[in-house]
Amino acid sequence: MSSEEKQVRSIEVTPELEEEIRKYVKKAKTVTPQSLASKYGIRISVAKKLLRVFEKEGLVVCVDGYSKLRIYRAR
Repeated sequence: MSSEEKQVRSIEVTPELEEEIRKYVKKAKTVTPQSLASKYGIRISVAKKLLRVFEKEGLVVCVDGYSKLRIYRAR
């Protein structure tokens, strides 16, 4: 991809995609918003929101990071 081309990332997550992401997060050693965004073609802001929801549900726990980068792992 040249520097002039931009990749268009989705701002919506379908229920099917959310379930696929949940399965991935449960198996992954660590997860970052950037890794989810690149793997599933979603925006980083959407990945951050998903991970915050997963954290509230108890699916993941934040193990390290700061406002720009958070690292999560499955519980």
